[in-house]
Amino acid sequence: MKSSNFQIFGNWLINLGVAGLILAVILGFTGYSGTDNGSIPAVSIVFIIIGMCFYFPTLLEDNQGGISTMRVMVLAVVLVFVLIYVKIGWNAGTFDEFTIDQTWIYILGLAFGSKAIQRFSESSDEEEEKPKK
Repeated sequence: MKSSNFQIFGNWLINLGVAGLILAVILGFTGYSGTDNGSIPAVSIVFIIIGMCFYFPTLLEDNQGGISTMRVMVLAVVLVFVLIYVKIGWNAGTFDEFTIDQTWIYILGLAFGSKAIQRFSESSDEEEEKPKK
């Protein structure tokens, strides 16, 4: 099975993300611990997630095989939360330090609510397209 250029690029992003995580762990045991404020692991995880989207392009496809704009938007919101929480949590000493403003929950609810609406609309479109016997 021949890999496409997108899969090769996705594989590079995933490997770059894993290398960044390993670098962040190694830096955590040196005198440079905490100098990046969690930026290296946060960006590394974002690279891994984006790399998975290139390596497995069907993650963002709808039922008809095209790219779903709703899935792309939900992925963008999730990437923002992953970036923020990994950056905050990487250097948090206690769980009390691992907090973010409570108004962000509205954005998260909006993202997951939109995903639910998107899934409901896709399933109702499938039912309309099926021929009735």
